[in-house]
Amino acid sequence: MTAQRRAMASDTLALLLAKHGLELARHLRRLVRDDEVAADLLQDTFLRAHGALRGLRPGSNERAWLYRIATNSALNHLRDRAREAAALARHASAVEVAAPAWLDGDQPGGGAHETDPRHTAVWARVAELPERQRVALTLRVSGECDYEEIARRMGGTEAAARANVHQAVQRLRKEFR
Repeated sequence: MTAQRRAMASDTLALLLAKHGLELARHLRRLVRDDEVAADLLQDTFLRAHGALRGLRPGSNERAWLYRIATNSALNHLRDRAREAAALARHASAVEVAAPAWLDGDQPGGGAHETDPRHTAVWARVAELPERQRVALTLRVSGECDYEEIARRMGGTEAAARANVHQAVQRLRKEFR
């Protein structure tokens, strides 16, 4: 691609971003329900659009084209997250977990390694938690991950990872006391 063509493509992309960026960001936010992920997907959408700009014919509906790229990015992201959550759930149900001392106030991942009849009930309830809480708690307890690692795996912040683990533990403590 010549320098002139690259400049034209960049100008076209800048125009498309100015014209449709805000509504695409809202669309992505509605699909993934996470501002940071939506921002990443918007960037991904425009990178993909830049790579496919040559294939856009004159007179094509550029808005619909961008929406299709954005929607596909969001659906791919959601599919990946669902696969990861399913793998974590399979792992959590297959692993014999140590006694959940964290329900009594100890730190997740620590505590005695003796079996406790509450395990089945606790992990059955963990499986019913909201997705982000369930995944974060499973990573913290079964995977013994720190909050930085949980944030990296879940695609969020360390503060969000801490909050999800905290909320999950509080729900479980409330139910099992």
